[in-house]
Amino acid sequence: MVYDVIIIGAGVVGGAVARELSKLRLSVLAMEKEEDVCCGISKANTGIIHSPALVPSGSLKSETATGRVAEFSRISSELGFRYEIPGALVLGYCDDDLRVLQKYADNGIKNYTQAGMNPAAGYKIISRKQLTDYEPDLSPEVTAALLLPDTGRIIPYEYGIALWENAVANGVELLLGKQVVGARRTGAGLWELSSADGGHYQARFIVNAAGHGSPAIGESAGFTGCSVRNVKGQYMILERNKGPRVNSILFQVPEPGMQKKGKGILVTRTVYGNIMIGPDARTQQSGDDSSTDMEGIEEILSGALKSIPSLNPAECIKTFAGVRPRPEGGDFIFESADNFIHLCGIESPGLTASPEIARRVVRQLIEMGLEAVPRPEFIAERRPLAAETYGLPADEVKLRVALPRGNGERLVCRCEQVPEARIIDALSRSLPVTTLDGVKRRTRAGQGRCQGTFCGNRVRELLSEKLGLPADQIRQRETELSPDRVTAAQVRAIYMKR
Repeated sequence: MVYDVIIIGAGVVGGAVARELSKLRLSVLAMEKEEDVCCGISKANTGIIHSPALVPSGSLKSETATGRVAEFSRISSELGFRYEIPGALVLGYCDDDLRVLQKYADNGIKNYTQAGMNPAAGYKIISRKQLTDYEPDLSPEVTAALLLPDTGRIIPYEYGIALWENAVANGVELLLGKQVVGARRTGAGLWELSSADGGHYQARFIVNAAGHGSPAIGESAGFTGCSVRNVKGQYMILERNKGPRVNSILFQVPEPGMQKKGKGILVTRTVYGNIMIGPDARTQQSGDDSSTDMEGIEEILSGALKSIPSLNPAECIKTFAGVRPRPEGGDFIFESADNFIHLCGIESPGLTASPEIARRVVRQLIEMGLEAVPRPEFIAERRPLAAETYGLPADEVKLRVALPRGNGERLVCRCEQVPEARIIDALSRSLPVTTLDGVKRRTRAGQGRCQGTFCGNRVRELLSEKLGLPADQIRQRETELSPDRVTAAQVRAIYMKR
């Protein structure tokens, strides 16, 4: 079959493109090397929908990311994933930081103006005395902060899964476990992609959104200017609904000489109530190395304590790392030629920018000759997963844990109070789920303090039944973790001694 469009990569950018294309009468195929969607760059990041104040003006980043907070309200309503707009504070610690905070505010207004939007974003610098009204547990070392009300947060893989479920429901074909290793132009004027298992797939148009694989695929198609560095960032997650008050997303003015390393160590609560801190920023060779180390954990904890001194690392339940492709030129790489669109170096704020990147991809495809006939039967809504059951008292949890298999109210996961009905719902959707981690990303079963010690076998039983496989063949995750990894138990042990 010759497809109209093939998308390489099933992260959030690829998913946003797939959903936009599914609004048109087209044959669209997506190819992903992993066995689930959003297993790479899209899985392990801060999940922040950024204010344009922190995005360089005059860049493709600013053009695509400015003004997306309100748009995510609409998208989350359509696709049924959690989204909050708590706003952010950029914390300053000295008089020099005040000048940086003002530059951020000016930059945000400039980005809104350049985008033709109302620049009245509500930015203001808050004095130390006023800050206690926003963050009572803030460090006394903080002298002032810039308020950024236009900052939101999501769980990035929940957004990505919702995009892909909706795209597939609207006719996009998704092949998982299909790694594209090369692209070539055929004599018939088509593009042919080769997969690692020897397969060949043809299309009139190609969109390369392969994340860490993008540079090599782009080079095989003739795009040679994609130079990126792999930058790893490590994170800590603390137990849900524990710890000090953290009302806003807390950034810091970078220390002198650190401005190019990123937005610094942040402290925030996730949409589910866990405190998250990180990331650091370390350049490495591999885009696949997501190991964690105590040096990095110590660095992010030290930075986080500058914001909230009462953080308790003994409440750590998880460490993880994500690797982002930082383009040498500092901006997203968006190139097109000969019916091929090459996306590369889509780092932060790529999550924020993904809806606009997708629209620009589709516009570019149409300019290159793609026929755009709307699909009137396009379904914009995706049904959210079964409702949450958080907040049950201990006696009720004990009763529901003991309910028999097949009862939808039976709690499979005790820590996160995940009922069996939610897991069955996740396993019955358009995207195949084959691992415990796949279930965890969709339902939160295994996301609590015990990290699956209690619910792992219960989830494995349900997967075994659904897939028709023996329980001992059900894997924890799609790809094995690096053995060089600091566990939450090691972090807790170290800091409980201190």
